[in-house]
Amino acid sequence: MKLPDVLNFLIVEDLVSDSFLLQRQLKKICAHPEIRFVDSEISLINALKTYIPDIVLTDYNLNGMNAFDVIRIARNYNDKIPVVVITGNLKYEADSEKLIESGAEGFFLKEPINTLNERLLPLFLEIINTQKEKLDKIHSERRKYDSSKSHSDFLREYTFGQKKDSGKEKESHSFLKKIGKFLKG
Repeated sequence: MKLPDVLNFLIVEDLVSDSFLLQRQLKKICAHPEIRFVDSEISLINALKTYIPDIVLTDYNLNGMNAFDVIRIARNYNDKIPVVVITGNLKYEADSEKLIESGAEGFFLKEPINTLNERLLPLFLEIINTQKEKLDKIHSERRKYDSSKSHSDFLREYTFGQKKDSGKEKESHSFLKKIGKFLKG
């Protein structure tokens, strides 16, 4: 069995070098992964609201938060998104059961990094096979967000981004009148 060609991953990592190592491993198991990186609580919250990943990968120990915080935040914003903890430090291995109880889908050591993709693949396949309904809802939420963002960008362009030339103003005004009529029913 194989992963879908496109999956959206969110990597929560405060070391740039580790972020790129994880990215390289994900590219070995997914043909066209869409990958975003965050390193703080506020950027995590923003990504969960606007990017809506299929899977969150997080380091255990981060600046200002840890994996338990990432799991809690992810659950608060979208409890359908699976979270996988990946750490480079053996001292956190004792917390692996607590992390699973808190909602993590899995716990992995980064080392040896060259086999991380092989160790992640079975879990990702299990997530995709057993949580298909949740992933379908995530995809639906992402499409709705992308669609509403596209519409708001379009409206913003036609209402605020027009140059002051009469032809464009008339076109914009006419467009806004049509939208008003449509909204009124």
